[in-house]
Amino acid sequence: MDVTYREHAIRVSCAGHWQAVMVELRSGATLPTKVSAHRAEGRTVLLRRACELIDVYVAAQAARSERAVRGRKLTRR
Repeated sequence: MDVTYREHAIRVSCAGHWQAVMVELRSGATLPTKVSAHRAEGRTVLLRRACELIDVYVAAQAARSERAVRGRKLTRR
């Protein structure tokens, strides 16, 4: 089952343990890191971990974009 969070699809599976793969919806790019949880921890813990990881990636992308904009402003005369 897929869940959507901050323009990312979280694809959840459970075969012995919970696992999630995150995909950026705009580009279709799969995030390079997967998250997992023991079966006893449950799907809720897995989804929380996936959302936290997406938050990290989104924040990093925003910071990179901001640095790029500042860099362009510094080079213009």
